[in-house]
Amino acid sequence: MAATLAANGFRMRNTNASDQVAAVLNPNAGYREELRRKGITPKDYERANRLLVKKIQKDKREQRVKEELARREAFKLTKFKAVTPRVYEYEKSDDTVKQPRHEFLRPRSSRAPSADATDNQKHGDEAIPASPSVTPPVSSQRTPGKVRMKAPTPSLEELEARNVQLAKMTRKEPTDYVNANAWEVIRKTPRRLIDDSQNQSTVHDSFGRLPKYLIERREEWAREEEERRRNAPDPDCPPGMMLMDEDERLRTLDVLRQRLEQARRQVNALPLRIETPSQIRRKNALDAKLEEIEDAIKVFDRKKVYVAIPPAMSEEQDQQRSMVRGRVSRSRQGSVAA
Repeated sequence: MAATLAANGFRMRNTNASDQVAAVLNPNAGYREELRRKGITPKDYERANRLLVKKIQKDKREQRVKEELARREAFKLTKFKAVTPRVYEYEKSDDTVKQPRHEFLRPRSSRAPSADATDNQKHGDEAIPASPSVTPPVSSQRTPGKVRMKAPTPSLEELEARNVQLAKMTRKEPTDYVNANAWEVIRKTPRRLIDDSQNQSTVHDSFGRLPKYLIERREEWAREEEERRRNAPDPDCPPGMMLMDEDERLRTLDVLRQRLEQARRQVNALPLRIETPSQIRRKNALDAKLEEIEDAIKVFDRKKVYVAIPPAMSEEQDQQRSMVRGRVSRSRQGSVAA
């Protein structure tokens, strides 16, 4: 019971309180309830917060508008910022003379300009109006100063001429580019022809061709270079060895493959059960021969095969190299002398 009353906003009285019966008959819901009983309207904090939020939003909007206007303001020098534009002075000034309106006769009006006034207008400005009721010319009433002159009304001929001119300006005639390019080519100065007969007289039949002796010399140099490259030592060749010829390598490879086939046939001819010592030795010898032939085939199957140089062949190769070097040096000396 106490918890329910406390949850609903009712305060529990003390057991010894003297106003227990009054509190039961007239329960108090809190401080705001006491103010209402006294006739005081309690402050609405929720409404005050809403108004404060709206005021802050309004101030922010006004501040943003002011910042935007200040940012969009046109650039103006500092010394001219305090100067008021003349257009405002012109509007505020009181001595601006307004042009008088022209007086026209109303329809069915009995008032008409007299003949004397018409004669005066014809003769010039020295004439005097016939009657005081006639308004003097507008030019006499104009005061010098700020007076705006109105442009004269154009005549019918001027309007027609202006319309014709505008039509010519707006009308776009189609351009014939083919004709224009043709006339441009015709007006150009013709190019001067070059007489080929003069050049032909100074050029011989073998002009631009390589001389025969140079062609022979280049072929000779190419052969010598090929021979030198062929006789030059291979950088991959170990010392004391030489590169085997390709034909000899292929012939050796064919012989080894034939021997491999013969050895395999001999192995296949052996009995299934090998028990005697002679059969065992025979089988071991054939296996060793097969292994040796297979290793040799692997060696000769390479692109380069190096073999040991015989002593006689090494001396002969040294002589050939010295002869080639001598011929190359002599040919180069001859080419330098030429």
